[in-house]
Amino acid sequence: MKSEFAKEIYSSKEIIPVPYLSGECSEIEINEGRQLFVDDYLIEHNTCKRIWHEAVPYKNNPVLVPETEIELDNGECPLTVPFNDGVWFDPQDKCYKMYYHAGWFHGTALAISDDGINWTRPDLGVVGNTNLIIPLRSGFERDGSLIWLDQHSDNAEERWKMFLFYRHGDEEFGELYTSEDGIHWDFRKKTGPCGDNSSFLYDPFRGKWVFSVREAFPGVGRARTYFARDQFIDEPWKNHAENFNEIIPDAPIPWARVDCLDTFEEATQFDPQLYDLNAVAYESLMLGVFAVFHGPENGDCEVLGCPKRIDLHLGFSRDGFSWSRPSERKSFLRCSRTEGDWDRGYLHAAGGICLVFKDKLRFYYGAWSGKSKLKPGEKGASSRVAYAMYAGGSTGFAEMRRDGFASLSTDSNGEVVTKYLKNSKRYLFINANAQSLRVELLDKNNQVISEYSFENAVPFCGDSTLQRVEWKNHQELPACEGFKIRFVVERGDLYAFWLTDDHDGKSGGYLAAGSRDYGTDVDR
Repeated sequence: MKSEFAKEIYSSKEIIPVPYLSGECSEIEINEGRQLFVDDYLIEHNTCKRIWHEAVPYKNNPVLVPETEIELDNGECPLTVPFNDGVWFDPQDKCYKMYYHAGWFHGTALAISDDGINWTRPDLGVVGNTNLIIPLRSGFERDGSLIWLDQHSDNAEERWKMFLFYRHGDEEFGELYTSEDGIHWDFRKKTGPCGDNSSFLYDPFRGKWVFSVREAFPGVGRARTYFARDQFIDEPWKNHAENFNEIIPDAPIPWARVDCLDTFEEATQFDPQLYDLNAVAYESLMLGVFAVFHGPENGDCEVLGCPKRIDLHLGFSRDGFSWSRPSERKSFLRCSRTEGDWDRGYLHAAGGICLVFKDKLRFYYGAWSGKSKLKPGEKGASSRVAYAMYAGGSTGFAEMRRDGFASLSTDSNGEVVTKYLKNSKRYLFINANAQSLRVELLDKNNQVISEYSFENAVPFCGDSTLQRVEWKNHQELPACEGFKIRFVVERGDLYAFWLTDDHDGKSGGYLAAGSRDYGTDVDR
């Protein structure tokens, strides 16, 4: 990355450019995965409107609340939340696993579930007869964490990976751990310098372990820098950049921040900041969750006894570095901001981001109510920062349609034409809800390919997240190098399409934190 570009990201609130959306690309090779309409990368022509959709919180939230002694924290800061920790489906044990923060700045615990709704705390035998997975150390206070199920590792002993941020005296540092079973963990090494709520992710498209490092940019506030390695346990970054007029060797580089489209909060009179950024591979791209902080600042929250206002927003990346975000900065999940609500503030997405439940996606997140025996402004004894603002943490989830982040929608008639797609697959599938939808194929010169015309198309009418496209006398795609796809939609929404050799529509794409329905994190 050029130092001028790094400086621009570092010192400005202008929208960060996404190179692959501004460059000319007339031919695109589609490999595995469903193709989502979250940007215009695949689109040559479109008369439909892009609609962004929100996740719907589960009506019986929260699904995990403080119960044990360490979770209840003597009533000061009770919590059971992914902070970011992680929620995964483990195909080896055939159950859902939730790693979470137990009691403010205290333990790291594991709960398991068969349905993702009812959770139990197993006696793991690591820390007494509890479900804690990391021994408690006197004087050490855990902060943010992230836990990753690596289903593609060649080393079974490193199947689970963890980052933990600790405070000890005047020291603040990150530690890396690995585990074979997700219960018994081996300390491996410290990270380079980083702030609390730093985290990491795996980008399978590029085979990189990426650390999302908390920084503070001047004039911008909380933001993220980027550091990548081929191996999770590798030499950590050694330098911490004080400014980015020059790229400092072996230091994270500027990556993500808020921009001029992120909304100012009138109630708090607070310019937004990027509190957190986590990501995972979903289908054909990287899905990111931007935790946008809307105030008040720490000192004000301590006095008021209320949690910080943090909403969750989405971002998407096709190159593993650049993020495309909706121009309408409507939150994907919004804290209620209402006293007494379980999700009043301080939302945190779980590591792994989401799981696939049949035709839906399920997003687990932690939220804070601020309910505590502590009065506003009163400091507790359980931690150096035990205030009511960090109390009442519980876990819930929200759901949305599979691939349902954005749809190309029309109330009458519309059409969408893709760019020229190189093809070696046999079938075309769609995810759509429409009164009528037909598909025809065009060549490079926009001429209809014989027998794959609109007139020969078998119309789709209805609502399906998995629908094969057919033409009269043809279920399979033509044996040609490629084509453009023209979707003609009557009153409806088109969410995704994909090309595959599987007659039943398996996309070969990634399934984020996994799925009981597939038994793995890949749609095969």
